[in-house]
Amino acid sequence: MTTIDILNLLSELVDIAGPVGREEAVQHFLASKWEKLNFKTEIDKIGNLYGRMNGKGPHWAIVSHSDTIGFIVQQILANGFLKMAFNTAATTPDARFLAGSTLRFLTNNSKNILGYFGLRSGHLAGIEGKKKAVLFDDMFVDVGVSSIKEVTDLGIDIGTPAVFYSSVQQIQNNIVGPSMDNRVGSTIQTILAQNLKQNNIQPNLTLISTVQEEIGMKGAAAAANRGDFDGVINLDVGLTGDIPPSKNDYLSTKLGSGPILVVKDFSIHYSHSLFTMIAKLAAQENLPFQRAVFKNYNTDGMYFFMNGQPTITISVPCRYTHTNFETIKVSDVLHTINLLEAVLSASLT
Repeated sequence: MTTIDILNLLSELVDIAGPVGREEAVQHFLASKWEKLNFKTEIDKIGNLYGRMNGKGPHWAIVSHSDTIGFIVQQILANGFLKMAFNTAATTPDARFLAGSTLRFLTNNSKNILGYFGLRSGHLAGIEGKKKAVLFDDMFVDVGVSSIKEVTDLGIDIGTPAVFYSSVQQIQNNIVGPSMDNRVGSTIQTILAQNLKQNNIQPNLTLISTVQEEIGMKGAAAAANRGDFDGVINLDVGLTGDIPPSKNDYLSTKLGSGPILVVKDFSIHYSHSLFTMIAKLAAQENLPFQRAVFKNYNTDGMYFFMNGQPTITISVPCRYTHTNFETIKVSDVLHTINLLEAVLSASLT
């Protein structure tokens, strides 16, 4: 699997709009890929996708969420501007990064309708206004029309969702774009499945692509209830502390140093036995990895743990999370895939 292969698959996944509550296109894309790779797929009543390989050894689950952060139309103003709400629960997108960002609306008529976040410019805000913090309530979306009727004629109404609209770019060694959280997890699941087929490795494995993670891990709660796994590996993006100029008092994680094994996050302490086993295996295989304790961070893994299943989160280092320029490195993706393959192979011996 080459850098180009990873970039192409990741770009395909990012191009599929899948905000909270509207993940179906992502799930069907993944199901079509997994079925060709010896996985039997099923989508449950709320949209979670399961890919099953009936192999040997302990039963592993590798979990990643299919939804991305986004927005939802809350109000249409008389002059055609839109007021938006978040579709996330805890860590909402930061208003400092939104002005000028292009959005794609998921309308029922399937048209590719775009808009962009607006804010009073410096000329209007004045010297004092520019000193004030940017608040989400001050922002609006401009869709290029000037009445409520024109907005609804576009297929936009109260409750219409929208996602960041931007292509994935390779900027030197970095991969930059929206929805790295968590299209990178879906990319890893799919490439891992390709490697297992190519290398004729047949573990006892279930791939799970959950829904509604960004609004409180709702899909994971349902998926965990129906599972009985010997080990759960949750995939997500991880936080990094490798940017200037802010001092960071606790994060040593950075891009390019391998996947992050999360010891503890805001909600749970992950399985010490799984952590120890995977860290030891990584050292034996000479695979780089990092350790982290995260604040302001939760994952689907919480619900699998709460249902009595040993769980760990392995995350891909990511800068600028919950923006339209989330940034990762392909080398970290490759090392994550290699580590997962090593874990599954070791479970067969």
